[in-house]
Amino acid sequence: MITSFQNEKVKYYKRLMNSKKERDKDKLFIVEGRHLVEEAIRANVVLEIMVSDKKYIENKNFKYIEVTEGIMKKICDTKSPQGIIALCKQNTFDSFKSNQRLLLIDDIQDPGNLGTILRSCDAFNFDGIVMNERTVDVYNPKVVRATQGAIFRVPMMKKDLIDYIPILREKGIKVYGTSLDGESLSHIGSCENMAFILGNEGNGVSNTLLQMTDKNIYIEMNGESESLNVSIAASIIMYIFRK
Repeated sequence: MITSFQNEKVKYYKRLMNSKKERDKDKLFIVEGRHLVEEAIRANVVLEIMVSDKKYIENKNFKYIEVTEGIMKKICDTKSPQGIIALCKQNTFDSFKSNQRLLLIDDIQDPGNLGTILRSCDAFNFDGIVMNERTVDVYNPKVVRATQGAIFRVPMMKKDLIDYIPILREKGIKVYGTSLDGESLSHIGSCENMAFILGNEGNGVSNTLLQMTDKNIYIEMNGESESLNVSIAASIIMYIFRK
C-alpha cells in the first residue's frame, strides 16, 4: 500500500488530474468513481486502477494499487472521492466512420457545458464531435464527470475549424452555424449529412466561421430570454436532427 504523499506515482496521478499539458504529453487521463471506472473498463482504455477501499478489488485482469484515503483525497478532483480511480488511455481519431451528423465546437470554455454536449451526442447518436484548440480540454476531470461515460463512446477530434469546415463542405456535408441572426430552426429540413457549430458561452460562434457555413440557424423561443445555455441549445438541435 502507498502511504506517502511523496510517492512518484501519487505525484504523477495528481499532475494528470491537474495539468492539460501532462495529459497531452502522455495521452493519458484519470477517471474518478465506480461508474466511470466501469465505463472505462468496458471501453478497454484502463491501464491500472488505484483504490483506497478494498471492496473495489474485483476484476483480476487489472493491476490494482492500494493507497490511503488521504492520498486518494489528495489526488481526486471531487471533495468526497468514492475510493476508486483509473489511469486511462485517451482515444484518438483521424476520421469518423460516418459523417451524417457532426458537432463542431468553437471555443466553449465551461467544463460542464462540454461534458453535457458530449452526453447529448451519445444520446442522440451523433457520429462525432470536433473541437478547436481553444475549447476546454475534453479530458479535464470536470468535463469527464459531466459526460457520465459518454466520453468513451463519442468519437472526438481536435481541428482548426477554419481549415476543417471547407473540407466538410467539399464532401457534401451541410454546415450550419448557430446565430441570433440566422434562420429559424423550424424552417430547416433534415438532410443526409449535417454538421452544426456551437460557440463560446459569451461570444457565440465567431463571425469568421459564420461566414463559412451553408446556413446559420437559431432556436426560436416564446419567452423573453434572448438566448439559451449552449449545452441546452446543442441538445435541442441534436434531438431534432438525431439519426
